[in-house]
Parts: sequence; structure tokens; C-alpha cells
Amino acid sequence: MPIYNSFYQAQQQLVDIEAIDYFFAIEMLTALKESNELSAEQEQILSHVFFALSVSLRAGHTCLPLTELALQHWGVAFDEQGQCSHQGFIFPDKDSLFNVLTALDLSAKAQQPIVFENNRVYMRRYYQFEQTLVQNIKARLTQRLPTSPENISCVLQQLFPPLANDQEKTIDWQQLAVANAMNKNFTVIAGGPGTGKTYTVTKLLAALVMLNGNSHSNTSNKNTNAINNQALEIALVAPTGKAAQRLSESIMNAIAGFKELINKDVLAAIPTQAKTIHRLLGVIPNSPNFRHDQNNLLNCDVLLIDEVSMVDLPMMTRIFRALKSNTKIILLGDADQLPSVAVGGVLADIAPRPHSGYSADNAHYLAQVCQLDIQQLNNAFEQTESYSDHLSFLVTSRRFDGEGGIGRLAAHVIKGENTQSWQLLKAANERKENQLSLVDGDLYTWLSPLIKEYYQGISQCSTIDDAFALLTKFRILCVTRQGEFGVDAINQWVKEQLAVNSAQPWGQSQQNYHGMPIMISENDYRLGLFNGDIGLLWRANSYASDNSSRNSDHLMAFFEQPKTAEGETHYKTLLPSRLPKYDSVYAMTIHKTQGSEFAHVAMLLPKQSNNLLLSRELLYTGITRAKTQLTIASNKQTWQQGVISVVKRYSGLKIVE
Repeated sequence: MPIYNSFYQAQQQLVDIEAIDYFFAIEMLTALKESNELSAEQEQILSHVFFALSVSLRAGHTCLPLTELALQHWGVAFDEQGQCSHQGFIFPDKDSLFNVLTALDLSAKAQQPIVFENNRVYMRRYYQFEQTLVQNIKARLTQRLPTSPENISCVLQQLFPPLANDQEKTIDWQQLAVANAMNKNFTVIAGGPGTGKTYTVTKLLAALVMLNGNSHSNTSNKNTNAINNQALEIALVAPTGKAAQRLSESIMNAIAGFKELINKDVLAAIPTQAKTIHRLLGVIPNSPNFRHDQNNLLNCDVLLIDEVSMVDLPMMTRIFRALKSNTKIILLGDADQLPSVAVGGVLADIAPRPHSGYSADNAHYLAQVCQLDIQQLNNAFEQTESYSDHLSFLVTSRRFDGEGGIGRLAAHVIKGENTQSWQLLKAANERKENQLSLVDGDLYTWLSPLIKEYYQGISQCSTIDDAFALLTKFRILCVTRQGEFGVDAINQWVKEQLAVNSAQPWGQSQQNYHGMPIMISENDYRLGLFNGDIGLLWRANSYASDNSSRNSDHLMAFFEQPKTAEGETHYKTLLPSRLPKYDSVYAMTIHKTQGSEFAHVAMLLPKQSNNLLLSRELLYTGITRAKTQLTIASNKQTWQQGVISVVKRYSGLKIVE
């Protein structure tokens, strides 16, 4: 018998327990009892281990380390008067927990729903996801492309011509990242906003095209612009439609800037249209599986995945399963951002900071092809016993030069410097800086002018293009959906402000109205709309280019599509009645903004400092969505608590070289 006879009884004893946790624990315990005799004490301990495991999975952890349970008074809570409201459960020490778990057959080879491995408790499916991903990555780490260093060096010299005033050659981190990826089948390029990740990876794709064209040539052949008849199959993907759109546009912009540097045939071989991961793998309606898997592999030679911090463990594993063993994988992202909403923190796991340096062989290769002094290269890293040959960090931000308030604030936050970051906010306010400001008090005082400046004019724009351009200039970011300063309340407040100030006869108080920005909140694969896609409701007669629709005054939903190679913008248009579930999007959660950027961001934090979602990663992600202006509404206690708190994702995913 379990220690609790019902979910209600467990809920009275353990704080924050949900029904799924209770039934998960009962199911796991029942499965183990079929092949094991359990004492009352073992049953009590295991029940609570499974409760804790389920709670940890809901929080995004892949597994549950014993060290996080040993001697912990778990599930206890006190009310405002200091009285114990939930008694909780006290776990025994680590050795006792270890003995209870090892007495059962929970090895990886056993066919049990729970796996106990390396002092971590897993649900079997997540253990398998983790192991499959590790094995796939490690297999690629041993692969080296047969291209000679001479050919690689020749390509790098063309892509990164030396500067005339560069007397003492300094490390060009973008060049180093390209070089490090050119001879490997798995690489990670990480960096903060404005460090040129897409610019760098576009040069990398050009380098791969050039090497492919020269792959059968003599190493002395200098025609690095040659194109092989067997063209590389290159796929570009991102987790969301918005991120894919941004990747497409960034690569097109980079290609346009390289026309004087790189042969047009090479540039023409670089794809510019990115897909979502779901579209790449091929969604099967009403199924968790995809059309492409280990039994139906994707036909691509190079796969670039952008915004990898948003990709969860199961999805990343499914991607690797669907690839040929020799497909070159390039992962791109900011390892300091929030991890995925679902289970795992893949990018943070495989891109540990600080960089531990390169192996002797790889350092020698990089110094040779980049024409660097090897000691200079080694001195740039904190040398440890391990190394990370697959990893490159871009460290110089073109957007935040270190002098502006946004860049300095982001740096303080990600380092956990709560006092310095708050002092910077206060000082910026006192100096009345344009880039950074701290606000407090009534929303109407500081937010109403921003609504009038950015949102009031959307419905008055003469074209849908202008309306989208205005919409992307500003966004209100919140920590949560619910609560006084949550997305739902702020969106409603903005609508009320617009209704008061609107002179339009159709009225902004309607459920749907002309100029209303919307965000899709559930996937519809049939329509090609996904959770997080942003659109505008717009009168059809305001968009029609011919007289056929001029008399139509009905609303249509418009969604921007990736620009064409000629730079033209086009839209997907649908009747609002056909859309999946959607909400207005004057405000959105910080989580939802990953993959987006805005000229001006207003970040609104809750008054209570004990909000569990607050973390330095959350604040950093919100801060770095702003390109030129950042307004922060917070009190000192909430801000400093957020900077101190760190997102932890328990995982066994480590790439040790």
C-alpha cells in the first residue's frame, strides 16, 4: 500500500504536489512491486522519490540526482504566521537512498520504467533520449573531414582578409569559429546578442561550399571559389516560425554584404530559406512521431540549427536520430539564455562556460590555419584537464560595445552581480540615459506614453507593411501570464488604454479589431501556424491591391513570411475564424520572446521577490531582446533576488573530450 490513500491526502502533506505527480508515483511503485518485495520503509522512501522525480520533470530536469534529495525536508511549507501548513517528508542520507535504489533492478539494461544510473534517478524515456544524444554526438566528435589544412587556410584567408593596420595579429573569434567547424562533423558556435553568430555561420557555409568545390583538387590549387557538381545539401532550421524567419533574413543580409568578398556562385549555393524543426522532420497529425526518423533519414549533408537554447532534449534527440551518420551538424545559440520550456537544457550542457580550451592537436590545427601563435591561442583559455574541441564562443558584441547601458547591464546580470546591476540602473536613471531607464509607480505614469508612441498608431498605418514595422519596434515583457503584472492583465490594460484614446469608430473594446496584434497559442500543422507565431488583424480593403476586394471591410489575419531572395515581403492571410487559439500580444512572457528582438523593450517584473520564475537567465533573456532602448519596472528586492537566482537543470548530458 502507498503511504497516501488518495491524491487529496498527499496534497495535504506535500506542498505543490499535482495530480500527475501522485498518479505517476503510484504507477511506478506498482510496476516495481510486480518484481520486487518491498518493505513498508522502502515503499515510503520510493513513493517520495517518485513524487520528487515527477516534480523535477515538470520543472524541466532530465533526472534527479540523489544529492538533491539526501537529508532534505522535502515538500514542507509554512503559512504567513509561521505555522507549518504541509508536514513534508524527510529523506534519509545519500547512502541509505543508494541502498534502497540499488536493491532493485533499475539498471539501464533492465526493462523497468525507472533507471538508476550514476547516482541519478531517471524516467526511462528521458534516460534513453539522453544516452542516444550523447552517443550520436560522441560518434561525430571522432570524425574529421579529409580536407587538408592548406586548403582550409586558403579559404580562411579569402573569407577573413587581414587588416592593413593589424600589426600584431590578434585572435579573430569569428575566424576561429569558422576554422574550428570546417574540419569537424559536429560543432557548437555560441555567443551573446550582436556577436555576429549568423554573420559567422554564413561565412562558414560559404567555406563549406568552397571546400566542397575544391574537394577533389590538388592542395596547391588556389581556385577556392570552384563549385563541385555534387552540391551540398544544406538545411537551415530554428525552433519557431519567428526564429526561422529571422534566420532567413539574417543570412540574406549577410550574403548581400559578402558580394564583394565571395564569388557569386558560392553565395548562390547557400540556402536562404529556413524551416521550423517540425517542418523539417515532417509532422504526422495526431502523433508524437515524425515522418523522418532512424528508419527514414533526412537527405542533408549539413544541418544548421539556430536558437538551440530553445530546443529541448527529446526534440534534439529526434533530430539526431533522423540524420545520416556523416551529416555535418552546426548548432548556434546563446548559452546564457533561458533553457527550453520542456525537459532539458541541451545548449547549456554542451557549451559549458568558461571554455576549457582545445586539445593539443586541435590547437595546433587552429594556429596553423588561422596563422596564430599557438601560445597566444592557449593563453586565451583557462587550461583544465578536459577540453572542448567542438565548441567556439564569439565574445565581441557589435550591438553592445561594453559602453552602452544595455550591454553592461546584461554582463552584470549573467555574472550574478546583483548590487552592481542595480547601481547601474539607478545611475542610468539619474543621468537620464536614453538607452536604459528604471521606472516605478503607477503604470499609467510611465507605460501610457509608450503605448501612445508605439501601439496607438498601428491601426492608423496606411499599409500592413508599416503596421508590422511599427509593431516590431516595441514590446512589453512580463515574467508570468497571470497576476497583477502578468501578460493577461497587461494586455487587457493596454486594450483599455487604446480604447480610451482611440478616435476610430469601430472601437478598440471589441474582441477583434483592425490593427490588433495576435499571437497563436497552439500548433496547427494543417495551416502552418505554430505556438508563438505573431500576426495582425487587418481590414481586407486596407490591403487589397486591386478593385476586386475594395468593398470588403472584413478582418483578415496577416502573418509575415520570410522575405524572398529579392527582399520582398509577403503574407499568409486567413480568416480569424479559421485560426487556432490566439491572444492579443501587446505584452508577452519573456520565455516567448526568445528568437525575437525589438528596438525598445519594457520589462515589467512582479512586486513579490519570491516569484519562482525569476532568475538571472530570465532577466538576461529579457534584457537582450532590446536593441536600442530598455525600460525596466522593478523594485530593488525583486531585481536583486532575480539576479541571484540561477536556473538549474539536472542532467547527465556532458560532452567530455
